[in-house]
Amino acid sequence: MSKFTVLLLEAGIVVLDDQNNVLQSLKFDTNSMVNSYKSIKSGMASDQLVEVIERVKSQGYQSAVVNDEGLVNIMTQHGIDTSLMSSEEQLALQEKKTKIMLSANFAPNEFEALNLLRKFAIDLSSVKVGEVSAKLDLHIIQSVNAMDELDKIINLMGARLREWYGLHFPELDAMMQSLPAYCDIVSKAGARDGIDQDLLKHMGIQDDKAEEIISTATSSKGGTITVENIAALKRVAEEIKHLNTMRGSLTSHLEQEMDTVASNVKEILGATIGARMIAKAGSLDRLATLPASTIQVIGAEKALFRALKTGSRPPKHGIIFQHPLVHSAPKWKRGKIARAIAGKVAIAARIDAYEGGRNASIVKKLNERIEEIRQKYKEPVERPEHVEERVRPRFQERKREERRRSFGKRRK
Repeated sequence: MSKFTVLLLEAGIVVLDDQNNVLQSLKFDTNSMVNSYKSIKSGMASDQLVEVIERVKSQGYQSAVVNDEGLVNIMTQHGIDTSLMSSEEQLALQEKKTKIMLSANFAPNEFEALNLLRKFAIDLSSVKVGEVSAKLDLHIIQSVNAMDELDKIINLMGARLREWYGLHFPELDAMMQSLPAYCDIVSKAGARDGIDQDLLKHMGIQDDKAEEIISTATSSKGGTITVENIAALKRVAEEIKHLNTMRGSLTSHLEQEMDTVASNVKEILGATIGARMIAKAGSLDRLATLPASTIQVIGAEKALFRALKTGSRPPKHGIIFQHPLVHSAPKWKRGKIARAIAGKVAIAARIDAYEGGRNASIVKKLNERIEEIRQKYKEPVERPEHVEERVRPRFQERKREERRRSFGKRRK
C-alpha cells in the first residue's frame, strides 16, 4: 500500500492519501489550539489522535510521511514506518496550507481559515512570552540591575546630604566616612548642638572618636541652620537609611535566587558578580553557550574593540576583575587568574543551565589552579623588547596600503 501523509497544522491534524485527498482529520478545540499543538510537537499523542492513527492502519497503510519530529515519534511508537518531509516539501506545504484546512473542514472559507491562523499566532506568542518571562534567571537580572541602580541613588543622595549638612557642620564629613552612621547623626541629632555622648555611644562610636566629634561640633566653622532645613535634612537622611535597608533585602533575595538558579556560578563568582555576569550575557542559557575567552572579557567590550581598532593590547579581564582573587592579585598574575576563573565559570554555567545541582569539584580544581599560578609566577616575567612594541593589525596595514594606492592614482 502507498504511503499516507500526516500533517500537523495549527488548527489540527490532517491525513492525506497518495493523491492528496483527505482520509482523516482531527480539529483542535479553538480555545486550546496552542496546547494541543505543543503537546504533539513534544511527542505526546491524545486519545483522539491515537484513534485516527488506528483507523488509518485498519485501511492497510503501514508507512507515512509527516511534517514534524513529534509526529515521527508518535507514529513510530504505533508501529508505522515514518519519515520526515524534506525542507522543500515543508516550504511548499506552507503555500497551500489554507486549501488543506478548507478540505479538512477546519474553516468554512479562506477568510475564516486565515483568522484561525492569526488567532493561533497571537495565542502562541502570548504563551511563549509567558514562558520566557517566567524564567528565574531573568528575575535575577532585574534584581541585580535594581541593586546597582539603588547604589547610584544612595551615592548621589549621600553626596547631597553631606554637602547640604556641611553648610552647618562641615567638619563631620571628614570625621565620619560611613554614610549610614552619618545619616544616623543627622536624623537623630539634627543640629550640631544636639550631638552628645549618649547618642554617639548608642550608635556604637568609640569614646575617643565621640569626644572628638563633640569637641569639633562646639567649635565648628559652619553657619547656623533653620528648623525647616534641619527637618528637610532629617527626611533625606531617613530616606537614605530606608534605601540602604532595601538594598540589604535585595542582596539577600539575590543570594537565595542564585542558590536556586545558578549555584555553581555563585560558588565561583559570588552572588553579585555572578548575577552581573548573567545580566551582561543576557541569560543563563546564553552564558552557558559562551567560550571561556569571551566570559573573561565580558564587561570590557569598549576596551576590546579599541584594541582591535588601534592595535593596542586587548583587555585581560572585564567583570571578573571584581572577583577578590583577581583584583587582589599582583598585576602580572591577574590575566592568568582571570583566565582560570573564566574557564571554570563556563563549565559551571553549563552545569547550572543543563543539569542542575552543585558540583564541588569545580571550586576545588579552580583553587588548585590558582595555587599553581601563585607558585609558578611569584615574580614578574620580563618580556622581550620586540614583544613590547605595538603591532598594527593586518586590516590596518591593508587600509594604509589602499590609501597609498588611491593617492598614487589621484596623482596620475
